[in-house]
Amino acid sequence: MKKTGGPFRYRLSSLSADASEVDVLESYSVGEARVHVTADGRYLVGEPPVTREAGDLYDTIIGHIDIGMGFDVREDVDDDVIASRLEESFWHVAERQKRLEDARRLFPHLRYYIRRNVTGYDILDVMMRDPDVEDILCSAPNRPIRVVSRRHSGRFHTLESNVSFGDTSEMERFIQKVYGRNAAEPTESRPVSVTHMADGSRISSTFGRQISRPGPVIAIRKFPAEPLTITHMLRSGTLTPDMAAYLWTLLDAKAVGLILGVTGSGKTTLLAALASMLNPRWRILTMEDTLEIRIPHADWVRLCTRRSYGMLGERFDVTMRHLIDLSLTQRPDYSIVGEIRLRDMDSLFQAVGTGHGGLTSFHSSSADAALTRMRGNGISEGELALLWFSTHSATVRRSGVNHRRVRAISEITQGSDGSVRTCDVYRYDPFGDAFEKVADPLGTRRYAEAGVICGIDDPAADMERRVSLLKECVDAGAYSVGGVFSILGRYYA
Repeated sequence: MKKTGGPFRYRLSSLSADASEVDVLESYSVGEARVHVTADGRYLVGEPPVTREAGDLYDTIIGHIDIGMGFDVREDVDDDVIASRLEESFWHVAERQKRLEDARRLFPHLRYYIRRNVTGYDILDVMMRDPDVEDILCSAPNRPIRVVSRRHSGRFHTLESNVSFGDTSEMERFIQKVYGRNAAEPTESRPVSVTHMADGSRISSTFGRQISRPGPVIAIRKFPAEPLTITHMLRSGTLTPDMAAYLWTLLDAKAVGLILGVTGSGKTTLLAALASMLNPRWRILTMEDTLEIRIPHADWVRLCTRRSYGMLGERFDVTMRHLIDLSLTQRPDYSIVGEIRLRDMDSLFQAVGTGHGGLTSFHSSSADAALTRMRGNGISEGELALLWFSTHSATVRRSGVNHRRVRAISEITQGSDGSVRTCDVYRYDPFGDAFEKVADPLGTRRYAEAGVICGIDDPAADMERRVSLLKECVDAGAYSVGGVFSILGRYYA
């Protein structure tokens, strides 16, 4: 929906995609729209066609509806309710304009666009509703928007779409509309903002031209409606049942662990999958900047940071440090931080030092590199000794296709001289696409400590039981969080 010259008017245009003369890898429907993924790496969106007569009627009627006065678009108001109220106003205005007969005839062609442009995401609506799209990236106005496809990212890093914002003002109106739904609208005075959208997606954007040229930029990270579980990790070869069972045992002992990796390596996905193996009787706290982690525990406290806006600026921000401090008063069995930053690391160590477990993701290329960065930020050896293990998640490329793999699982221990060191237990072999058992997991120091805490009398039998339940998840096709939980929960019965 693009505002044009004159008082409050809009020009309606549809996206068209002629895939008859291109090599199409896949075509599928997203609602009433159609998506074509081509062999040359394009993402083509085709929407229901609109006649010029229908477009003119849309201009006339929508131009007479004061959306700002009549519709509450806060994120806690149901989109279907808003759309229904808009449609009611559509008919009222059509009657006042003496266009009721035209409206009845043309409305079936316009309903899609009324909902797309008011409760939806305008030209990005198909991408936002496409469950295969993981990221939406807009580098500038008048430049094709690119997407990362969950199914095709192994072959193409990004797909170039036939969608673009026409100019800077159109792009800025989109940013203001999306951020306005949660009272976090960026302005010229505060041109950088990161927040979550109504569906839980994360949006990062700049506003104006002060810090990005030639205009605004937008990056949207979408999260799957049904999160990936440990079953997905096992089936895709990200790790083996033995590796998962080893980590499960450490988690049972309320170990403190790091999920390491670079951007886009699957850290948060792996973290959430491991969280689904936590004891179902425990009280779990999750703390995130963007609500992404979902676990089936009955006693689950979900916390999210908040960025304040307005004249008082950061005075009323709720930061990750605030949430970590709050967690100390909530008596958790396990605290999970979606992504920890160095500035908050000391607070996390103080929290887990009280005795509950902890799990977080951290940007790093290896366990040793992570410890080096923490030491450089003033974290003492005594604090680092609270860590039990690290899991390194990475993207590897084989036969032209990207795959997620756990590159290493390392135990973190403190030596007799007080220094903290790492020791690989499992390591990935990129040449054979296989995992090497570097050390006997049952003979490692941290596993021995876990056995004492959990009261494991027969480590081999216990490990075999855990592995058996994990394999049952795969054999039974238990991909949902609830499905995994129902099988693994039998361990605690």
